[in-house]
Amino acid sequence: MFPQEEAITTVQVGLALGGGGARGLAHLGVLKVLEEEDIPVNMIAGTSIGAMIGAVYAQTPDIEAITERIRSYLRSLDYEIPGLKNISGAEEDDLPTLQRFARTIARRIYISSIGSRSSILKPDALDSAIRYLLDDGLIEDTQISFGAVATDLNSGEALLIREGSIRRAVRRSALIPAFFPPEVDGKRLVADGAVTRPVPVEFVRSMGADIVIAVSADPTILSPLEDRSIISIMQRCDLIRGLQLSRLELEKADVIIHPDVADCHWSCFTECDRFVEEGVKEAKHQLSKIRNAIKVRRGWLPRLMKILSKGER
Repeated sequence: MFPQEEAITTVQVGLALGGGGARGLAHLGVLKVLEEEDIPVNMIAGTSIGAMIGAVYAQTPDIEAITERIRSYLRSLDYEIPGLKNISGAEEDDLPTLQRFARTIARRIYISSIGSRSSILKPDALDSAIRYLLDDGLIEDTQISFGAVATDLNSGEALLIREGSIRRAVRRSALIPAFFPPEVDGKRLVADGAVTRPVPVEFVRSMGADIVIAVSADPTILSPLEDRSIISIMQRCDLIRGLQLSRLELEKADVIIHPDVADCHWSCFTECDRFVEEGVKEAKHQLSKIRNAIKVRRGWLPRLMKILSKGER
């Protein structure tokens, strides 16, 4: 026996939300367009900030409400997070040459002084954001099926967390290596999902999605590396590895939404409105591809149902 035709011909649309720090706020703009255009989102998997935004939306699928909640939280922040400004390098292009040089020296001294520590920051700020934005509850109880992506630093395994405390799952997905200490969980040492799944397309597919819409806030073009210090070279190599891994995932998506936010640093949370707008702009640009992917899928599902029904007889 087969389910009713309506159930079989319903296309399951999944959303894979990548990381990217503040740039990931563009996910809000993408969700806004999907909601306004009545494009259903049946499941979401997110990495790092993608897990944060995905979880909030999965609990409360009201983009206006959650965008305002996030804006309210960002307005309450002190953006001079101790330690972050010493290593981020944000907005240095606008500084005079001598000041850039002094900032570089200070950063090198700071980084050398923390080499033996497990993290630069305490997880207090992350925990505060999670408590503010997410209701305490279970992943199993969300209105939209949800999974948070994390990485086991001991085994190298990518983890898709689909049950248990939603706050804890998001926290684990957002524990950026070096910035926040990893979480010990038995034999596992759990950290940021972006280490293994920058944009979790395959995980969304494994959740049952027929169509996967992937949203990536990563840069697509790299500027020439002017600072050729050891630290800068290592950071660039790490960035390249991450981008290559991301591309491998994106190739498996049905639709890719790539908001134009790469020129901003990942720590620029003051640019929330701009990131949201870029998400809106690129999502609208990809609307025809999304609708066509759904239309094609709906077209062959009824035919498949008839073939299977005849075979059953």
